[in-house]
Amino acid sequence: MDINKNNDDNIESVPLLSRKRVIIPAFIAGLILTAAAVYWYLNFRGTVSTDDAYVDGNRVTISSKYLGRIILLTVDEGSIVKKGDVLVKLDVSDLLAQEKQAKASLEYAQQNSELAKVNLERAEEDFTRDQTQFNSAIISKEEFDHATKAFEAAKAQSAIASAQIDTAKAQLGVVQTQLANMVITAPMDGVVSKRWALTGDVVQMAQPILSIYDLDHLWVTANLEETDFAGLKLGQKVHIFVDSYGGKKFDGKIIQLGANTAGQFSLIPPNNASGNFTKVTQRIPIKISIEYEGPKNKAEPELVPGMSVEVKLKVD
Repeated sequence: MDINKNNDDNIESVPLLSRKRVIIPAFIAGLILTAAAVYWYLNFRGTVSTDDAYVDGNRVTISSKYLGRIILLTVDEGSIVKKGDVLVKLDVSDLLAQEKQAKASLEYAQQNSELAKVNLERAEEDFTRDQTQFNSAIISKEEFDHATKAFEAAKAQSAIASAQIDTAKAQLGVVQTQLANMVITAPMDGVVSKRWALTGDVVQMAQPILSIYDLDHLWVTANLEETDFAGLKLGQKVHIFVDSYGGKKFDGKIIQLGANTAGQFSLIPPNNASGNFTKVTQRIPIKISIEYEGPKNKAEPELVPGMSVEVKLKVD
């Protein structure tokens, strides 16, 4: 009896239903691979993405132009401010004394100017009279020269007095400008994100007191690798996923392409002129607008500067 012939007969006699145990899994696996390939082609082919991105915004640091002690802070961290709101007041006791002194100096200069004008008028009258008498040979040349010199000296004294008035006004203006700068107001609408000093602290010139962010004008700053930079253009659509909201999707557009790599403004910029050079892929920052297109019956999620995001965009 032929054993091989019997085995062939047994295989041929297996019903089609029994073969499905092999065919169906293979068919499903093929469908999954095909679907994965299509999904990759549609979503990842020609796509650039990075998680080196964050929400950014305009920030202004409030500081003093002069040395002074804080006597009033009207806001705290998280306070909403409007442009022109009073934020900080500094002690002005010394400046008020200087203003009083400057006003007194101005008053003295004005009175001195009046006196100089009287002396000038008298010297002019004497000069005119002596000139007439000299022409009539009534007085000597020496007496006429004395009158001339006195008239010239009176004119110089009057000019000096006028200059003293201008100097006193300038000094008073400087003190009054300092007084005005001791009251610090908000330069823009925003939210106080950080308070660096407290009431009673003595702050130096340009020392930070408050930091304010403009939350109404935010964008995303993304640092893309230089190898992914080709093909990017202004107005290109970008998908933004915010980590704080479970990857909630925002839409945006490229509004600015970086003009330099991020490393150029690092604490120690790279110096490739040395002999020991290691090539490192650089990153170039781009700015992306944020446009939330969620349900109209729901409030737009609140974004704050510094939030981590991921961006994804297609390139040509």
